[in-house]
Amino acid sequence: MAEAVFLIDHEEKLAKHFAALRPKVLRSPAEVREAFETHWRRALWIAPAASSMQRLLAASLQGSRKGDQRLLVLGRIEGARRELLHALFRFVVAREEGVKLLPPDEIAEVLASPQRDDLFIGGAVDAADRVLVLYRGNLESLVVPLAWFARPGGPRAEIDDFEVTDFGQTVRLGPFEAAADAILYEFDVEARRRAKQRSIEKDASFGGALRRLRLQRGLRREDFDGISAKEIARIERGEVAKPHADTLATLAARFGVKPEEIETF
Repeated sequence: MAEAVFLIDHEEKLAKHFAALRPKVLRSPAEVREAFETHWRRALWIAPAASSMQRLLAASLQGSRKGDQRLLVLGRIEGARRELLHALFRFVVAREEGVKLLPPDEIAEVLASPQRDDLFIGGAVDAADRVLVLYRGNLESLVVPLAWFARPGGPRAEIDDFEVTDFGQTVRLGPFEAAADAILYEFDVEARRRAKQRSIEKDASFGGALRRLRLQRGLRREDFDGISAKEIARIERGEVAKPHADTLATLAARFGVKPEEIETF
């Protein structure tokens, strides 16, 4: 990623989750202040909880320049502190009331992906206004009318049972599921352009064939014994050019096809 990445208040478990981002771990107010002043133009900040905010707020309030600062809080923020953070940072995503986020390890996978702009890390249903607000891997939001999820003859979208799944690639509303790329293709011009370019470059890729076959068989990424959901996601995103022979054999056995037949789907 182009921007600097900072993790506030070191927690060993979180640091392991976000290791792929190579974050700078900040433990003292002085370190936070220096990072904020040095990288004020563009940075991604990750904090485990609202209790970590005091140091960041103290540093940010002292700065007079506001750049492209993006903040991800894995815990909840409420009241005046929430409003203050939204005023200080260009984009803020947190477990606010009604907001559901992916687990930290899946969020880390999305943030580290070269396609993070086209993946979701969470969102919230606004039932009153009949919209779904989705948060992308770059922390920017996308507003989608709930009416878009109504499909004649298909499963009914249940707004009280919303979540983002599959490492940011699927939005689920009860039994109704929609692919992230389908949503972005409909509501984001730039994402549509990227999708067209990817279709030219990767339409015949092994990852694309694997995903088509998996969805055709109604399987989840967790349904392959011996292969993690994370690895399946990487293969489907095209981040693994050629899976290992043992991986191919496991996939083929689960699908009931020959290994060489997978890429024909």
